[in-house]
Amino acid sequence: MRIIQSLKSLVLLPFLAIGVPLALVSRFFENKVERTPEEVEGVLKEMAAGTVSDDMWDDFLSIPIRDARLDKIRERTEVLWAYEEFQAKNEAGYYILNDKGMSELHAIISDLHQA
Repeated sequence: MRIIQSLKSLVLLPFLAIGVPLALVSRFFENKVERTPEEVEGVLKEMAAGTVSDDMWDDFLSIPIRDARLDKIRERTEVLWAYEEFQAKNEAGYYILNDKGMSELHAIISDLHQA
């Protein structure tokens, strides 16, 4: 049994030796979008109103923002869609933000104004 564990470790080492540096280097070449605080606020308010399109929301969540402060806002917002505690299903079967998710979204919008 120990031999099998040792072999598994030996197989993983080359992947780690190549994968970790590759992941770090790729962060330098990662495409980031330029957004203003007003644009970020607009997307967040549209989400709160339920009027943002799926494409717009997906782009907002998946493409990092050059401004580190705004990117932190994007990351905080992304958490709302990563955990079920912030979501509920509507009548059409789509996931929407529940009361806790909406409360957190409004707090994120408020924090955007204060920073």
